[in-house]
Amino acid sequence: MKDRERNRHRHDRRPEPPSDASRHRERPTPSLDRPREQPIVYGIEPVHELLAASPSMVRVLHVRSGDERRFGDEIAKARAANARVASIDEAALDSLCGPDARHQGIAAEIGEYAYGEFEEILAEKPDPLLVIDGVTDPRNLGAIIRSAEGAGASAMVIARDRTVGLTPVAIKASAGAWIHMKIARCGNVARALEDLKEAGYWVAALAPGGDTSIYELDTTRRLAIVIGAEGRGVRDIVRKGSDFIVDIPMRGKVASLNVSVATAVALYEVMRQRDVASV
Repeated sequence: MKDRERNRHRHDRRPEPPSDASRHRERPTPSLDRPREQPIVYGIEPVHELLAASPSMVRVLHVRSGDERRFGDEIAKARAANARVASIDEAALDSLCGPDARHQGIAAEIGEYAYGEFEEILAEKPDPLLVIDGVTDPRNLGAIIRSAEGAGASAMVIARDRTVGLTPVAIKASAGAWIHMKIARCGNVARALEDLKEAGYWVAALAPGGDTSIYELDTTRRLAIVIGAEGRGVRDIVRKGSDFIVDIPMRGKVASLNVSVATAVALYEVMRQRDVASV
C-alpha cells in the first residue's frame, strides 16, 4: 500500500468556508430535473420493487384492463397502502407513461420525490459516497444508481445545475435500486466537496487520463467519488477541488467507457479491495 501521506502536501485543505447551511438546501428545480406531470413508475420490476420497499409512496396504481388477475399481488399491496387502483385500456396507459415507455401493463403514480438534505448525508458519512456532477441522460443516472446500490453504496449527492434528477426514466433504468438509496441535491459542488473534506472524506474524481489508477487508489480512506458529465467529463473547478484524479486503464482502441459503466467498474474495484483487506 502506498504511503498515505506521500502526496498530501499537494492536497492541503483550505480553510473551512463560512457556514451557510442553506447553500445546499433544495431550490425550485429546473425542467431538466423532473417532468411537469405526476411522477410515474412503470414496468413490472420497478413497480414491484416500489410496492415491496415503499408502498406508501404510491398514490394511484394503474393496471391494464384484463390484467387485474395477473397483477393481483400488486393490487393487494397498493390497496393495503390506501392507494387507488384504476383499470385502464392500453391507449390510456401508453398516454400516461409516454409513447416510448415499456410499461408492461402496469404503472404507479407516486408523490413528488423528496430529496434528502446534504447535511444529513454529511452527518451519516456513508462510504463510498457518489457525487454526480453533469450527467444529463436519465438512463445513465438510473444505471449509475443501480450499480452503486449493487456495490453497497447507500447514498449519493446530485448537483442541482446541469444534472438530471430522479425522473421516471431514471427510476425505470435503476430497476428499483433508487428505493434503497438516499439521494440529496447540492447547489454548489465545489463547496460541497470542501465540506466533505472537512468531514474526513478524500475526494476522487473519475476521469480518463487521471494520475492515479483505480487499481492503485488507497481505498482504506473514506471516499467521495465524483462522476462528471457524459463526454465532457469532470469540470476544471471540480478537478482542482479533488484529492485524486482517478483513471480506469484501457487496453483496447477506445479511449474511455460510458459514464455508468465507468462508475460501476470503479465502485466494484473499491468493494473488491476492501473485501480483500478485510480477510
